[in-house]
Amino acid sequence: MESAGRSQSKRMFAASKLRKAMAHRRVRAVTHLLTGTAATLGITLLSIALVARLIDPTSYGIFAMILTLGQACERLLGFQSWQPLIRSGATIDMETDEKSYFALLKFGWVLDIGGSVTAWAVASSLAIASHYILNVAIEHVELALMFLVSLLFNFNGVSTAIFRLTDRYRTIARIQVANALVRFVIVAGAYIAGAGLFELTLIWAITQITGSLANFIIAVRFLPAPGFRQLLQASSKGISNRFPGIWRFAFGANISLTLWSSAQQVDTLIVGWLADPASAGLFHIAKRISRVVQQVGSQVESVVYPDLSRLAASHEKRSFLQIVLQTELLLAVFGTACFLVIWLIGAPLMEAAVGAGYAGAVPLLTIQILAVTLTISGAASRAALLALGDQGAVLRTVMVCSLAFYTSVFPLILEFGAMGANLAHLLFGLAWLAGLMLHLRRTVRRFPWTPEV
Repeated sequence: MESAGRSQSKRMFAASKLRKAMAHRRVRAVTHLLTGTAATLGITLLSIALVARLIDPTSYGIFAMILTLGQACERLLGFQSWQPLIRSGATIDMETDEKSYFALLKFGWVLDIGGSVTAWAVASSLAIASHYILNVAIEHVELALMFLVSLLFNFNGVSTAIFRLTDRYRTIARIQVANALVRFVIVAGAYIAGAGLFELTLIWAITQITGSLANFIIAVRFLPAPGFRQLLQASSKGISNRFPGIWRFAFGANISLTLWSSAQQVDTLIVGWLADPASAGLFHIAKRISRVVQQVGSQVESVVYPDLSRLAASHEKRSFLQIVLQTELLLAVFGTACFLVIWLIGAPLMEAAVGAGYAGAVPLLTIQILAVTLTISGAASRAALLALGDQGAVLRTVMVCSLAFYTSVFPLILEFGAMGANLAHLLFGLAWLAGLMLHLRRTVRRFPWTPEV
């Protein structure tokens, strides 16, 4: 009995050391990502300011709708492979089962390639159809087709999984900053040269392609030797036998992300359709700024997700819930602070950045930040549900949120213009946060945790 007690004490001591190590690593990871995101925010805002000053609001609206079409199809049709890769990869012992690791990554890479080709084909077809159905000018369709080529190079799912499974969060931050800096330098050159819509669209296409390729090439360097060659030679055949339920999880998680992204991505297109390109341009500027706040939520979620997956696999309830609560509180405080800053001094900041011609974006940005605060406050709950294998709860929540958004966005835009889309996002955020909290509470109660001593 004394021996059993000593054994129990050793296990508790080992678990305590693991929790402390994870907490330390998590703090470092969040610090790197937030630092990188802050730097990226500053550089991106400078790029947006130059573009907004280079072209008029109507042209900026057209530019915004072209970018949104590509981003929407990428999110809706591209397979977000990083989720099943991280969830399954976090359980692999690299010292004894390296083969499964490469098979898993090959599975994700194939999904990325298939999703990229599908997104490009559908987006290009929609761009061409818009000329015949909505009378979009042919020169604008040609610009869209040029930009949409960048979708073929999107391998970010497997790259993201490699970075996060190997704890390369500092590298992620550096790549983000480098990509933003390269784009800003080129945009600054275009601004000096007096470039137009064609040149700006080309710049965005080229920098998106180089950014995605750089992401993938650098990620491959962190694979165990022989690295890329072994990834090419790996076979994902029988992946469902090695990782039971991976297809069900992948499809469930991807459908929920698709529905969630649809509400977040197509709104600019809806505003441009129901209102006008100038309104779409103002709305897009507000979205671009608020999206940085949303990226912070995504980045923090990416840090805690692997840890939550490991804790769920080891059935450690206390540490699991502690991470969720701490992360939710951190994101809620951060979002609230951003909302207060924009509410108090948003007008002079916007005028200084992009000029008085875009002053109408300030009220849009204020409400958009509030909506984003609601959505990022549920980031840890979403990661927790996925870590516990309850992607169905996430899917049900997203379905309710999407229904709330789509049933309200059209009448609200017709009544309030671009502001109506932000009000619809507020409804989405409220339903999102409430639904995740309710489902997580139920899932945690049912999960087979290790009894606490």
